[in-house]
Amino acid sequence: MDRITPGIIAIVIGAIVAVLLFVPFVAASYRLRGGMTVGRTIGWAALLVSFLAIWTYTILPAPAITDDYRCSTPNLDLLTDIRDILLIQQSGTSLIANAALQVVVLNIIFFMPLGFLVRYLFGWGVARAALSGLVVSLAVETTQLTGIWGLYPCSYRLFSVTDLTHNTLGAVIGSLIALALLRRRQALAPSVAEPRPVTVGRRLLGMLSDVLVFSLVSLIAGLVVSLLRILVIAPGSPTVTDPLETALGIAVGLAVYLVPVLVTGTTIGESAVLLRSTGGWKPTVLARLVRATLGLGGVIVLSELIPVVGDVLSLALVVAIIVTLVIDRERQGLAARAAGQRVVDARESVDR
Repeated sequence: MDRITPGIIAIVIGAIVAVLLFVPFVAASYRLRGGMTVGRTIGWAALLVSFLAIWTYTILPAPAITDDYRCSTPNLDLLTDIRDILLIQQSGTSLIANAALQVVVLNIIFFMPLGFLVRYLFGWGVARAALSGLVVSLAVETTQLTGIWGLYPCSYRLFSVTDLTHNTLGAVIGSLIALALLRRRQALAPSVAEPRPVTVGRRLLGMLSDVLVFSLVSLIAGLVVSLLRILVIAPGSPTVTDPLETALGIAVGLAVYLVPVLVTGTTIGESAVLLRSTGGWKPTVLARLVRATLGLGGVIVLSELIPVVGDVLSLALVVAIIVTLVIDRERQGLAARAAGQRVVDARESVDR
């Protein structure tokens, strides 16, 4: 396996995990910090990919369990790398081309993002960065030493105490770089409990969260129905998902969207970004139904249930939702206006 493939694997897995955890991440950010910033979101994504890359690069390539491979002997000598570097240098090789030195430098560089990000995201100092680097490195080295915790009869990768020191040093250097680059915030951040403005970005983030919840629930529900058919209802049947299973998945996803709207007047995505809907025409259930129809519910029904022109109508509704949201100074949008509702910060104690 080349040096690029483990990185690509880490990015792909990271993207999948990020999609699965996006809505919980949004909800946690708004409740713990009062909101989200682009910088911290990128920082968390980078930390996720960095953590996964540490594992993919140190565990892959993994041999097949049935392969005949040579078991490695743990290295407990802290001076091994120095001896290897000096030994190679004696052959007249340039210092830059010294393979042993390259390994040391890469081990240090590999953990620098961890040290940088734990300071940026958590405010941890050098001592905690060093401890985080040591703990993560020790977890990786122990995984190697135990043959991925008994999956292999012996270690196929080298456990080395020098890797522990180099990785820890990398985390420390990353923390020091963050200390030099990151400006201290002089102004006090608003209280987490303080209501904040309803902005276009916040509304769109709530809508994106609703779309992700619907998509993931529909996909998972469809897969569950498909597995039940293959394993229980009709064993040996074709593994291709049929239209009925897809329709059932969409129905479950639509129900997950509709129920909170009809019961509380607020979508899951809005709740994630600490928004709530108030007021509305009477009867209340009719107003909430109008809101769902002119929101994601209408988009889903148009695109999935109406043949031929459904996709065009669905796209037109999406454009109308976004345009009206942008031009509406109070950021209420098409659905809320049509239902006579107001979308406000959930931390507001009194409706206005």
